[in-house]
Amino acid sequence: MRTLFSVLADSDLFGTLAILCLLVAVAGLFSKVRRSRLYFPIVFACLLFMPVLHAIGSYFLSLPSP
Repeated sequence: MRTLFSVLADSDLFGTLAILCLLVAVAGLFSKVRRSRLYFPIVFACLLFMPVLHAIGSYFLSLPSP
């Protein structure tokens, strides 16, 4: 599992998620988009991705090295 997260951290995951969240924020400027059913769950996911990834990283960093 540690190897998986180290590969994810080295990949473009964070940049891709940041661009996705930026696009969601810009799309929210339009009231038609804000009123759609899919917009709230996407915004919720964008708001949670950083704390969740931080918690996962903190957990795996606190594990003793094998």
